[in-house]
Amino acid sequence: MRPRPILVLLLALVSSAVACAGRTPSGSEASLDGAATGPADSGSGGSHPPSAYDQVVLADRPVAYWALDGAPGAEADLSNHGHLGNYQGGTPTAATMPNGDLAADFNGSSEYLTVPSAGAMSIPTTGQLTVEGWMRPDVLEYPNSNSGYVAWMGKCASYAPTCEWEARVYSTTNPANRCNRWSMYAYNPDAGLGSGAYWQPGCGAVQAGSWYHVVGEYTLGSQPAACPNTATYPGSIDIWVNAVEWNEASHTPTGCMSQYGVAPVANNSPLNIGTMALDSWFKGAIGKVAIYDYLLSSSQIASHYQAMTGAPPSGSCAATCAFE
Repeated sequence: MRPRPILVLLLALVSSAVACAGRTPSGSEASLDGAATGPADSGSGGSHPPSAYDQVVLADRPVAYWALDGAPGAEADLSNHGHLGNYQGGTPTAATMPNGDLAADFNGSSEYLTVPSAGAMSIPTTGQLTVEGWMRPDVLEYPNSNSGYVAWMGKCASYAPTCEWEARVYSTTNPANRCNRWSMYAYNPDAGLGSGAYWQPGCGAVQAGSWYHVVGEYTLGSQPAACPNTATYPGSIDIWVNAVEWNEASHTPTGCMSQYGVAPVANNSPLNIGTMALDSWFKGAIGKVAIYDYLLSSSQIASHYQAMTGAPPSGSCAATCAFE
């Protein structure tokens, strides 16, 4: 799919700060102990000490990790690599994750977290990139969408000439008549058509107010045998939701970098969370965003899901996917 090119206007965005203790959770579900068990990143921005879930993620060596748990105006990189994030456009309220940890609930019109560009967030740096996050849509019809979808995270802030990758979620109503679904895309620097993978459940399966664990993986080192033109455009894209992997074989050439001739390039776009290019805005909560410079295994993804929810993954994917 192609991101809709627009002239991004220079916005006067003001960061506002609020102490963790002053945030009122906007969600109430909590099932696991989220007690702090270790030291926090000592860099600027501060954060709560890592919780039990954070410890599981950090054990898998992310190159960047933001809890989005309510630091005043900023989010420390709990991986200790110094990738400080700053809130823009207002201060998100707090939401409660399934284990009791806090997350940032974005207003869907102006609030987002931005992190300066770094090679660790780019696909070509190691030829492998995993993007992980938890998200809870507050609505299923996003009021500030881009042709029926929103980019809830991405490294493509100005489109051309520095576009890299995007995490997308669809509204219930959209021009393509797709039921709510999640997609991960990779782009050439000029944006254009992106190669991607998608997790498509049946209509009505996605619920506002429910938490979803989304993992996207990009590699330039391998691809399914059915991918065309891999000598010129090697690589593939995968996606998991709630630790259930999509079924690439049902959708080839979708999932192949070669589908739209994508050869990712590391560029200087910031990473934005809650939006990508300030032209669509996610209304809902986001927490526990992690970036890895290698591909997480299915067992690692499942362990992260279980650490948050206390339950093993359950579901399946063929042409469409199902939560079970």
